[in-house]
Amino acid sequence: MTRPPPPRLLTLALLLGAAHAQTAAAPDLTLEQAYAQLAQAPSVTRAALSVQVAQQNLQAARAALGLTVSVSGSASYAGPTTTASDGTSAAVSGGLSGTAGANVSLGLLPWSSSQGSLRASERSLALAQANLRDANLSTRLNVAQAYFSAVLATQDITLAGRTLELRQRQLTVAQAQQVAGNATAETVLNAQSAVQAAQNSVTQAQASLDSARRTLDATLGSALGDVTFSTLPDATLTLPDLTALVARARASSSDVISAQNALASAQESLEQDQRDARLPDLTASVGYGGGAAGTVSATLNVRQGTLGGSYSLPLGDRASSGGNRLTASVSGSYVVYSPAQQAALSAAQAGVTQAGLSLTVAQQNAELDVRSRFVTLQTNQSAVQTRAAQVQAAQLGVQTAQARLDAGTGTADDLAAATLSLAQAERDLLSARITAQLSLTQLLNAAGGPQ
Repeated sequence: MTRPPPPRLLTLALLLGAAHAQTAAAPDLTLEQAYAQLAQAPSVTRAALSVQVAQQNLQAARAALGLTVSVSGSASYAGPTTTASDGTSAAVSGGLSGTAGANVSLGLLPWSSSQGSLRASERSLALAQANLRDANLSTRLNVAQAYFSAVLATQDITLAGRTLELRQRQLTVAQAQQVAGNATAETVLNAQSAVQAAQNSVTQAQASLDSARRTLDATLGSALGDVTFSTLPDATLTLPDLTALVARARASSSDVISAQNALASAQESLEQDQRDARLPDLTASVGYGGGAAGTVSATLNVRQGTLGGSYSLPLGDRASSGGNRLTASVSGSYVVYSPAQQAALSAAQAGVTQAGLSLTVAQQNAELDVRSRFVTLQTNQSAVQTRAAQVQAAQLGVQTAQARLDAGTGTADDLAAATLSLAQAERDLLSARITAQLSLTQLLNAAGGPQ
């Protein structure tokens, strides 16, 4: 009489069948399709907004280099009086007077504030763009990590299911042997423990897959749904040129760009303090007018580096029919001795030195990061070769088990165990290839991304 299969076997078959049906119906998501959604990732969106703000600030700074035009005006009224200034009585009528004018200014010299704002905005934009690049690279790495975690978890589910099937068969055999008096209760308990461990492995693999999917959803900022993951890591990787990677990292990493910006800002502050100590606060102006047609004047401030012009038109009682005339003036001051100024100059020089050292450290750190990640990639590639050799050994084990089964000296369970060992070795090879590919991505990211 044939015994019916144990309930746990039926449950396992139903679960695996349902999972297979869901997998067959789920759409596939390739790694490139996941990369195509990077722009909507929260971290990338935030960095892109920072770039937009920096671009707008740069446009405003460029616009400020042109003429700044403003208008001005004033009005006053004096009421009538009957008392003259010498105390005698005289009737003086009231009057309304005022002025109207226009003013223009231009940052003419390289050290004017508008020119300095332009250079600062350019540096801010460069840093914002570097941060956006880093956000893209970092998010791309996170996507790859989550994606390959899902790939590995899918492989683990398959492997755990096959392991559970084998452990269930072994438990059935042990129970039958116990009934026949060829196995002890301890043997059956060990087989039951192995089944429970295999069931735990299935649960853990399913949880790992769910966690990888949730991580990928959070990274991309969208719900991908119940998708499958078909992209596998590259079987072979080519080591990039270390010298080129080091050069790129020393020139373009965000930390280096930030240090370069700090150095440029410190140098500008030093130059400003040096000009304040060397140049007088000199203002030259020239004007023409004074009559009813108004007055035109121009002013140059050497220390501020600005050129200004104005036109003033008298109105009402202030308008007169006097003649026009040319006027010119020069005024200025020069600090002969100021301990505070010398202290500020020394502090600015120290700031430049410190910023230069910070730049050197940032470049050294960028180079060290690239070199250490290069060594890690080499180590991980060696691990791939080791795992590939283990797969070959497991394949030979399957061939040996098959030959023994054909010769009648082995069992089907021996072949199943050898096949399971091969699947485990292939899983370990997949894991090693994933680790190697992610380490290559991390290496390229440290150098500013792939070229």
